[in-house]
Amino acid sequence: MRRPCPTAEAAEQAFYAAMAAGDLEGMMRLWADDDAIVCNHPGGPRLIGLHAIRASFRDIFSNGGVRIETAELQAFRTTDVAVHSLIERISVEGQGGSEIIEVIVTNVFVRVGAAWRILVHHAGVFDGPDDADLDTDEDDAESLQLSIWGTGHPPGERSEDGDEDGGSDTEPRRPPPGRLH
Repeated sequence: MRRPCPTAEAAEQAFYAAMAAGDLEGMMRLWADDDAIVCNHPGGPRLIGLHAIRASFRDIFSNGGVRIETAELQAFRTTDVAVHSLIERISVEGQGGSEIIEVIVTNVFVRVGAAWRILVHHAGVFDGPDDADLDTDEDDAESLQLSIWGTGHPPGERSEDGDEDGGSDTEPRRPPPGRLH
């Protein structure tokens, strides 16, 4: 039976508790019963629907839970929707020992009756400038775009030679090796 979360914050706490415990059934009880639910794990593809999301968490939890510390919550709420932007700090084991990977996360919750459910979990590694107030004008925006994408072209825009994203042959940046989530 589903244990209802009376607030979006309670649903988020239950999400991270299920992550830490490696509790697949507890995790899946938190998601909305909607074919449009979406989950993006750091560096992974967009997963749509309960089946795809369940399979991804089954794989993640196959080696146990994932301990994540959260910080810097920014929240927007209406009567039936809550959007949380936060930082996850995930400890991973690499060749050089333990390291902390910071992941930028957006969690979207919807109220269904008296309970709050997860509609979207989007997590991605960001290795650009700090997310302090980036008050940019057009010249600064082009400079920031260059530092993020490695080219003066927005993602998907074709360069003069016809290649997308400035014709770079490099792969997109991915999180370092290790189990994130």
